[in-house]
Amino acid sequence: MTLTFRNRIDVTLSVADRLITGVDIQPRTRPPLGRLFAGKPAEMLLAAVPRVFSLCASAHQVALLSALEAARGEKATPLTRHRRIKAVVAERFAELMRGLLMAPCAENHNAAQLAQRLLLTVASLQTHSGADAQQQSRAATLSQIKMGMAALGIGSAAEPVLPGTPLASMMDAARKAADDGGWRHMPAEHDVLSADDDGAIVKQLMDVGPAFAEAPELDGRVPETGVWARQAERYQTTSAGPVERLTAKITEIAELLRWIEAGEAEDEAADQHAVASYALGPRRGAAAVECARGRLHHAIELDAHGAVARFEYLAPTEWNFHPRGPVVKSLMGAALRGAGDRDAVHTLVGSFDPCVGYHLAFRELADA
Repeated sequence: MTLTFRNRIDVTLSVADRLITGVDIQPRTRPPLGRLFAGKPAEMLLAAVPRVFSLCASAHQVALLSALEAARGEKATPLTRHRRIKAVVAERFAELMRGLLMAPCAENHNAAQLAQRLLLTVASLQTHSGADAQQQSRAATLSQIKMGMAALGIGSAAEPVLPGTPLASMMDAARKAADDGGWRHMPAEHDVLSADDDGAIVKQLMDVGPAFAEAPELDGRVPETGVWARQAERYQTTSAGPVERLTAKITEIAELLRWIEAGEAEDEAADQHAVASYALGPRRGAAAVECARGRLHHAIELDAHGAVARFEYLAPTEWNFHPRGPVVKSLMGAALRGAGDRDAVHTLVGSFDPCVGYHLAFRELADA
């Protein structure tokens, strides 16, 4: 039997009298890993996860490893936990950089070349270990990353966007679109997902299973997760327009680089909830990992022989692209008054950075 998956999200906006009056989301199809690996050794699932989830592969692997340890009654050593946080943070940094640079720089040949070189250098950072013999190579890599970021426009905490750079042009375009279309001060009408929700999410994953993971909600809540949500929770942000979302991504990239450059000395500086694991009873465990796109959850139950009895997972995309979720709430009722408003819509949807491709369509309705 051949299994086929819908590996794309379709977002269709209904527009009447220049207002978005409807947002229809056709979600992707999630691979049924629990069914495919039921009765098989957990190591087979562990080996398959990075191949199935090419984006955020390290986050998925860390989540499954942590959940397995919890199910087996084991506990990672502080050094192992630190190494996992380093891997997750390095991957988060790389994924946020890729999402920030690739599409916006595509139309500028010089910027595109700079971005490609920078992303290759960032990817090489993920292969460096903490061994003394590699410290010089790691330092050179960090120096190249900092120079590449500056060339594209990512500056310091005092001046996050450097003038006269490709990123400055991107920000100017986002501000103009926001001003022309009234998007600048779009209020945040939804809450954010946090580590405090882990217990309720894990319970629903184990009690309800795939039906919950495909369209998750917590007592009617469909909170946002991801880079803007992390920054909003940390800095009490009250606006969620395209400019604020772009700024949140730039801010987190700069923060992560400072942590990496400092030698990853303190896990708390990166994110105290970056990796969390939960023992749920005999042969049952769960874990949560804060990855680039938001909070990722894995839950697993083993049989008496240590094979997979149940496996459930919930990716950040299912929260953000829920039919009543943050993307829908961010778009409903928005006015499309300016010539660049549709570009602003694309920017806004793209800022949620789903883990699969998406297609955005506009459906014009007759004016009332």
